[in-house]
Amino acid sequence: MRQLKKYITFVIIILAVIRPVDAQNVMLSGDIYEYATYYVSSFDLNTGGTNVQIFRYQLTSDEYPVPVRIRFRASLVSPSLGISSPSTIIEIVTDPFDLKAPVILDNRDISSETTTIYDMASPPNSIQITGQVVDRLDPSQVDAILQSILASGKIADGEYTFEIQIQSVSGQILASDAKTIVVQSPVSISLEYPGGVLADTLDNVVYTTFPIFQWFSQPCAGCNTFIRVAEYDPVVHSSLEDAIDDQRVLPLNQNESWYLIDNINSFQYPFSGAFPLEEGKIYGWQVMMTLPTTSGAEEMPSSIFAFKIGTAGNVETTGTVTNPLLLMLQQVLGEDQFNAFFGVGNEFQGFNPTGQIEINGITVDETSVNYLLNQILSNNYQIQSVGVE
Repeated sequence: MRQLKKYITFVIIILAVIRPVDAQNVMLSGDIYEYATYYVSSFDLNTGGTNVQIFRYQLTSDEYPVPVRIRFRASLVSPSLGISSPSTIIEIVTDPFDLKAPVILDNRDISSETTTIYDMASPPNSIQITGQVVDRLDPSQVDAILQSILASGKIADGEYTFEIQIQSVSGQILASDAKTIVVQSPVSISLEYPGGVLADTLDNVVYTTFPIFQWFSQPCAGCNTFIRVAEYDPVVHSSLEDAIDDQRVLPLNQNESWYLIDNINSFQYPFSGAFPLEEGKIYGWQVMMTLPTTSGAEEMPSSIFAFKIGTAGNVETTGTVTNPLLLMLQQVLGEDQFNAFFGVGNEFQGFNPTGQIEINGITVDETSVNYLLNQILSNNYQIQSVGVE
């Protein structure tokens, strides 16, 4: 019986020693950064090192010291390369080290080469980080990727997943984070309305000085969208490019080449912060997107469209729709639905809105209608149904 009591006491002592270690709470706070394009030249597939910031975290614990190691894995799924299930690009696990104070973890410090970082203690402690490559891309998949790289210099389109884990020496996961990023080669920006080539301005007349510009561009995480508008004077300018590089009506500040807007596919000419557009004049407009890449920001400009501001009472277009409100309704409703009400042979053929305008029983001006229609074009508002009284 005495022997049994000693045995029980011994077990309790062991648990008391182990429990504080199990109770340690290791935390990661930070983020994995996203780029629109990843250039292979930014990565070393042999060592797993990179000169581009992929993640940045602060690693902390509620008790120190705590022995930890870091595991980082990058994988991809790319149907265009015949990779239909997640395949490891590179996986690195560092040698264990003692975390004695909070420390900043940056992927640029993690590779198969030894680096030294410093924690946030006072004075700081130095930490030697040496990584071991435990997995890398299957050699049978390398050729397809290399061919894609040679053609574009970029990582192929696909889904790329970046994972970071903080593990105990035994491999238990203490903290982790992951993000899957869809990499898709951006397509060029396609301008839609208003305008076209300079020679066709008679077919590209708008009867509002606050036109709604529309274009198509592929959604892009982290991208910025810009627009600019300039007057084209055939006496002064030899081309639309010459005009838009000369003096712009948008942006107002001539020290700025572009006007930053939201990442949407439509934009109404602003009521302030720009020179007013004038009847009878020709203008050119252009859109540009800047894409974050691992080699810095890249610019992707569109072509330049030309349009003319029509003079009230002087119909210059070959179409029958000239009223500014009807033109905007045509954009919002679409050609087919608009023609069902206002087209040839339909109830409102030749209708020209005049007099008082009301929205929900409240009298408004044309500016308020322009704003409402622009919200619909931007998909901020949705049309549930269309009726006529």
